[in-house]
Order: sequence, then C-alpha cells, then structure tokens
Amino acid sequence: MEKTQQELRELAKKVKIIFFDIDDTLRVKDKEFMPESIPSVFERLHKKGIRTGIASGRAYFGVVPEVRALGADYYVTINGQYVRTKEGEEIFSNPIPKETIQKIIEWANAVGMEYGMVGKNRAVVSQWTKLVDDAITVVYGKLAEEPDFWQENPVYQMWTFTDEHKDNVLPEELRSQVRLVRWHPHSCDIVPIHGSKANGIEKVLEKLGLTDKDLMVFGDELNDVEMFQYAGLSIAMGNANEELKPLADYVTKDIEENGVEYALEMLGLIDPVPVAK
Repeated sequence: MEKTQQELRELAKKVKIIFFDIDDTLRVKDKEFMPESIPSVFERLHKKGIRTGIASGRAYFGVVPEVRALGADYYVTINGQYVRTKEGEEIFSNPIPKETIQKIIEWANAVGMEYGMVGKNRAVVSQWTKLVDDAITVVYGKLAEEPDFWQENPVYQMWTFTDEHKDNVLPEELRSQVRLVRWHPHSCDIVPIHGSKANGIEKVLEKLGLTDKDLMVFGDELNDVEMFQYAGLSIAMGNANEELKPLADYVTKDIEENGVEYALEMLGLIDPVPVAK
C-alpha cells in the first residue's frame, strides 16, 4: 500500500545513512550527465550528519570522477561483492569460487555466448563484439580480451552477452550457486546466489552498529530490488524500471527533473536552497 507523505516523513526521521545507485539515479548514463543539484545534495546531507554511500553494479575503478568527487563515505561495488570506505579500507570481499567460474565459462562456450569478468581493479571480456560494445562501452570503455583472466585474478562478478530476444537460462548445476540479473538488453550480471547490493550494504550497517530502519536507498533498476526490500525507506526514480517501482515506498521525479533533490526536500532530510531575490 502506498504510504502517505506523513508516513514517509516519519520513516525519514530515522534515517542515518543513504545509499545511492549511480547510473540513471545520480547520473544519466547514456548522456554522461549529472544534474547540478547532486553535489549540493551530498553537501547538505553531510552538513546534517547523514552518512552517504554508493551502491552500484560498477566496480570502484569504474566509478566516474564526478561521482567520486561527491565524497560518499562508503562504496558498495560490483553489486555488493566488494565493499570499501572512501579512504580505501576494505569492509567486505566476496569473489566467485574458481570452480564455479569454470562451470560458467563451460556453459557460455557450449551455447556460443561471450562473457565478461570483473576483478577488483579491472574488467575483461572473452571477445569484443558488437553486442559487448553496445552494453559495456558506456560504462567501462573498451575492455581487453582475456578469457583466462580468472585463473590468476579474483573475479567478483561475470556478464553474459546475448541478443535481447534470447533468454539466458542457467544450467541446473549452477542455479544453486549463482543467479542472473539483467541490467542491459544485451547483458546480464552473474552474481553469487546470495550476492546483492543489500548484502554489501548490510556489511556497512553492521560495522556502524545501524539497522535497516536507519537506511534509505535510491535506485532505478532490477539490481536494486534486494536493497529496496531491505531498506527502511526506498525511493525509486521516476525513470526507474517499471518492475522496480511497486517495491518503492515513494516514486520521485525523473533524474533530469532533479528527482533525488526533490525527494530529500519533500521528506525533510535536506532544506531547500533559498531562491535568490
């Protein structure tokens, strides 16, 4: 049931930390554009003593400079698989077991599908194709072709690359170990079965002695589902995936309509910027 503004404001009074997705929440991915309101939002939250965090499918090395410049206190990266502070202190690290990676690669090769792997410091793909280009370039740029990357490097997440009309179906032996989360018409993330942004955020809350009632989240895509289900207060962007919106406590305006700022002001978490006379 949709909450009233009064109910939302009551929930907001408990908020001590807010995690934000990046792409199409803080920054328009395809346009490489961040609304001018976003840096101000982070400054006002910090002045109020509210901690901030980034919760992204991106690895830390893929977090663009303008997002790093916001000064978020915590980074839940690679869909919760690697968590660190802004100073670089490691909070949580959960690479995929090598035997599982080998099985994933065998499956991909058997069905004729390209794949990618995300390490702590860089990402690679099995082969650079048009499908891979369409999905990855806007996030990471062109990546090296290194199908054997996993043998010498911890891998925290993998990708599949297929035509948008072709469904990915994991073989039965993998379904108890990993799951697929679609993030692009041509690509799915492959993450550990219990891996999610929510799992990574929980590690931060445990470190701080906080609970889910102290947590607020902003997001727009299906890899935000678990953190929406976990957080005490969840906000979907107006431009969010239609499957995510029903899980939100509130749906704000689009990113390009300053939806983050609008929601935080409406909830009383930041004060409106005075209009110059």
